[in-house]
Amino acid sequence: MEIILIFAAGLIVLILAVIAILRGVVDRVNAPVDALKEDISDLEKRISDLEKKNGN
Repeated sequence: MEIILIFAAGLIVLILAVIAILRGVVDRVNAPVDALKEDISDLEKRISDLEKKNGN
C-alpha cells in the first residue's frame, strides 16, 4: 500500500515538474515576441510623428 502511495506522489511531482518546465519555455518564447511588438509600435509612433513634422 505504501509503495502505491509513493508511486502516486512521485507521479504527481513529475506532472508538476513537466508543467513548470513547459510554462517556463512558453514564457521565454513569449517575452521576446512581446518586446518586439512593443518596439514596433514605438517605431510606428515615431514614424507618424516624423511624417507629421515633415508635412508628408
